[in-house]
Amino acid sequence: MRRLPGLLIIGLTATTAAATLAQDAATTGLPLQDVVLFSSGVGYFQRQGKITGNGTVDLAFRADKINDILKSLVVLDPGGTVRPVTYTTADATNNRLASVGKALNQSVSLGALLRQLQGAKVRLTQSGGQQVEGRIISVSVKALPVKDAGIIQTDVINVLTPDGLTAIPLEQITQVKLLDEKLDRELRESLELLATGLDDQRQSVQLRFAGNGAREVKAGYLQETPVWKTSYRLVLDKTEKPYLQGWAIVENTTDEDWKEVRLSLVSGRPISFIQDLYQPLYIPRPVVQAQVIGSPVPQTYNDALFFDAAADRKMAGKPGDGLAGGLGGGGFGRALGAAGPQGPQGPRGAAAPAPAELNELRRRSGMVREEMAMSAKQMAQSVASDADTAQKGDLFEYAIKQPLTLPRQQAAMVPIVSERIDGEKLSIYDPSSDAKHALHGFRLTNTTGLHLSGGPVTVFQAGIYAGDAQITHLQPKEDRLLSYAVDLDLVADHQEPKFRQDTVSVSAKSGVLVITRKQQRENVYTFRNKSDEAKTVLVEQNLEPEFKLVSPEKPAEKTPEEFRFKVEVPAKKTADLKVITERPVSETVALLDADLNLLISYAQNAQVSEKLRASLKQLVALRRKVTEVQAQRAALEGELKNIDAEQARIRQNMAQLDRNSPLYQQYVKKLTEQETRIEKIREEVARLQEAEIAAQKEVRSFVDTLTVE
Repeated sequence: MRRLPGLLIIGLTATTAAATLAQDAATTGLPLQDVVLFSSGVGYFQRQGKITGNGTVDLAFRADKINDILKSLVVLDPGGTVRPVTYTTADATNNRLASVGKALNQSVSLGALLRQLQGAKVRLTQSGGQQVEGRIISVSVKALPVKDAGIIQTDVINVLTPDGLTAIPLEQITQVKLLDEKLDRELRESLELLATGLDDQRQSVQLRFAGNGAREVKAGYLQETPVWKTSYRLVLDKTEKPYLQGWAIVENTTDEDWKEVRLSLVSGRPISFIQDLYQPLYIPRPVVQAQVIGSPVPQTYNDALFFDAAADRKMAGKPGDGLAGGLGGGGFGRALGAAGPQGPQGPRGAAAPAPAELNELRRRSGMVREEMAMSAKQMAQSVASDADTAQKGDLFEYAIKQPLTLPRQQAAMVPIVSERIDGEKLSIYDPSSDAKHALHGFRLTNTTGLHLSGGPVTVFQAGIYAGDAQITHLQPKEDRLLSYAVDLDLVADHQEPKFRQDTVSVSAKSGVLVITRKQQRENVYTFRNKSDEAKTVLVEQNLEPEFKLVSPEKPAEKTPEEFRFKVEVPAKKTADLKVITERPVSETVALLDADLNLLISYAQNAQVSEKLRASLKQLVALRRKVTEVQAQRAALEGELKNIDAEQARIRQNMAQLDRNSPLYQQYVKKLTEQETRIEKIREEVARLQEAEIAAQKEVRSFVDTLTVE
């Protein structure tokens, strides 16, 4: 009996795939019990169930998830033995699916399918209920005349029955039954395989157990999951301690409903990666030709790479201090206040409300505000944390107390933090961000005892929404600044930095003059508080690597990127902050080549030591001596050039004269005098050259031995 290459009735594909998905959890025998989601983008899934004796459990996964399964699968059988885990390789699956794909496609008709069954034994049921058994000989095409339609083509199946050959139009057949059990089984297996391939190539992993009696077995594995996220609500109130509420956002993107699973959320950053373990790997091998004896050929051969977090921090603030400013005050009452500068007529000429009406409006607005207000007490009473927390090595776990039911492709928000916290209300001023305004801020101190993952923070102040903020990962007892709104009650100004440079010291050593200067930069910040309450302003100034803080003596805090200074601004008052930083700047000058005027200026500078000034004066004298000798020699050499030019002119004229003429004789006399002068000049130049060398040697010797601090 020949094998069927793989067939599929197209109408059953979607149904079969959907049934496979829906029955995954039911057919495994190991229901999902625990889900642990990590902030590194993976989740640990643990299944647990009962088996009796020897058993096999099938787990279905998408092919793109198999690598994580092979890397992390853990199987436990406390009362028995875990046998080898088996699965179909990627090569086998791909090859079988390719075979099915060649035999079938979306345009395959029933006639084409039956042509592939040539020789198979079948039972055909016709529309009238008659049944015919036999072997398929062929499926032919026959032209039939149809009234009002002309000639149409129809498939006819030709079957060899015990009574002989029978031809039945395919349109009259309602059912085809394969009577060969093996062929029928292969058809069904091909359907399942192709349906599995259409469902993102879902693959089965078989867990095998050996043992006696009933017992609990477990299987756990990692899979890629969305990163679980956190969001917070922070309630600030003048009369109550700040309150922090945190929610974890989890998403079930698997193909399985989570039913009463124990959920844990783990904070931390474990290293996680994907390695292709599912795809068979083959090592390339050289192709060796069969040995053939022949003539040798000639051979050729080729020729044979600070963090100094919160340093010197002195930020002592009382929880709840100064929380009534900003958006907490005014609100609806401020919007519905007196007519103010508009006078008796409201906007667009509308009549101003009478006092009684105004009071009624205020009363109603107060009622509305009370209904809308979010107090820390109300939020704490309404929502309690649903998580137990624990340190797990370097990680931190939120174990959700109640089992969670979450359908596939659904998400949930779970409360994990509900605590009163410590903190300090302040204004934060960063001129590089906004030179004119500070921001309402809060120093959140993590007194919850929990590891808080980073996320958005919605801030409520005095019962209403005040703004949004963002925090990064926060360890217990660690604090973090957050800002959530512009502080319109604080006018800020930052002047352009002023620069100043002073000479600190001048020294000489080994022919080099070292000048050390001090550069100072002064930043001035001014704040005017328009509100009725005092404000604490935290000023941020960028760190400059070479500059050292001079004033104030210490910052309130220091981060890797900026200083932070604390300024108290009384109500209706103005306060200034002056920050001075400085850095040393050194300059070196080679004394032999230095400009003489520069040396003279330092020789007269009162900031230079008396001993160095004397030495510089002596050096100036020596340098001047060299300069004078050079000037004398240059003057004589210039005279020689002039004489040479004059002699050339005289000789040119003499060539045109009679040797006995008076002018010729006069030229001879002048040339004789010039020759005498040339001799004397050359002797003087030679002497000056020797004097210059000696003077330069004296300067070099003086400079080389000059050391004055």
